[in-house]
Amino acid sequence: MLKKIVQAMKDIRSLPWRMDKMERHLERMEQIVMVAPLSPIDKHLALQTIDRTDALFDISYPVWRTNLINKLMSLYGLDWFKGKKVLELGAGLCEIGAFFAELGADVTCLEGRQETVDMARLKHRKVPNLRIEQCDLETDFSHYGTFDLILHLGLLYHLGNVDEHLAICFGMTDEMVMETVVCDSLDPQKIVYFEGRKDVIEESIHGAACRPSPFYVERLASEAGFEMERMFTADLNSGYFVYDWDHKDDGNPGDFDLRRA
Repeated sequence: MLKKIVQAMKDIRSLPWRMDKMERHLERMEQIVMVAPLSPIDKHLALQTIDRTDALFDISYPVWRTNLINKLMSLYGLDWFKGKKVLELGAGLCEIGAFFAELGADVTCLEGRQETVDMARLKHRKVPNLRIEQCDLETDFSHYGTFDLILHLGLLYHLGNVDEHLAICFGMTDEMVMETVVCDSLDPQKIVYFEGRKDVIEESIHGAACRPSPFYVERLASEAGFEMERMFTADLNSGYFVYDWDHKDDGNPGDFDLRRA
């Protein structure tokens, strides 16, 4: 009798572990069933998306991209993109570029890491008018030609040669939409450089990082003959990323939260 009681107690204590194990098995079975009808490539992409939460696969990115796409559509409308040449820089998995390619734009996406380029090419292999290439954006990329619009989203703060890079951009287009992390400063000469994490796939391939003031970027654009329109608006906010914050002018470089467009 005592043995039965002891065994029953052991079984009760092991119940949470057993339930957790069963839940993991059920989740895995559900994932396998969900992707079973897909092609080998789509199955691989789906399992990557399910399994990975690091870097570009983090849940924050879909909301961030959706808000930016909505903003771009509110600025230009759906019909504007048809037949236009669009360049997306630091494109990551090229979700934004692929969206506008499906609207009829002729889109070139440049991304620094071959791993990400390969994934994006697989993911968007059926999207027409979409060119995805590996390119070190801290070198001269002007040979790609001129464009009706450059999308410069989430890139600038991963570069170490901001002035030279932007000079190339300004020479390739008359219109650019930019979004970046900035430091909290009103000084048009203020930019903070520091070491980035080149082992993280959405950061600089050279380990560079910076936080310019928004007015630093505006100064460079103005000197190149561009007129600026600020979009420091709440409709771009997504979780940790905030655009409609008020300046304290304390030079705070923040983390990735202080953003401007």
